[in-house]
Amino acid sequence: MNHPKREDWVPYLYGEAKPDLRRQLKQHLEGCAECREELQNWKRSLHQLDAWKLPRRNSRLDAFAPFLKWAAAALLVLGLGFGFGRLTARQADLEKVRARVEPEIRREFAEMLRREIDKSVATTLAQAQRQAEEVGATYYALLKKDLDTVAINTDVSLQQAQRELMQVADYKQPAERQTKEQ
Repeated sequence: MNHPKREDWVPYLYGEAKPDLRRQLKQHLEGCAECREELQNWKRSLHQLDAWKLPRRNSRLDAFAPFLKWAAAALLVLGLGFGFGRLTARQADLEKVRARVEPEIRREFAEMLRREIDKSVATTLAQAQRQAEEVGATYYALLKKDLDTVAINTDVSLQQAQRELMQVADYKQPAERQTKEQ
């Protein structure tokens, strides 16, 4: 006998199966004692799960108890370490330590400052050079454009002057003037 799949029984069990599937599963249950028993076991399990209640917590402190225990343990370890360190450490004269450390710190700081200034100067110079090249290229393009315009205008003016000179060269005096002049 072919039994329906388990995933077909879940919607039936919760009352969400489609009518056709519900009718097929009911028919199968009428003829199959094994599936009927399995479905009854599932229903009993669901009722037991529905009836099961979680125990209530007594207080909010119970939720934080593990964290408080770890915090107390950490505080104890840190306190013991600090106390042990204080007891075993040599008493150093603060002025002697400062006198030994201060020149080294000043030297390190001066070297670091020098490196940063060198890096800043190099970056600034490179940036200034790029900007100067951009400005130079822009002015070159503008100057070339102006010179090209002047050259074109000069060429046009020269051509016009040549035409006018040619007209003057081909000019003939009127006949009356020619006879008076002779």
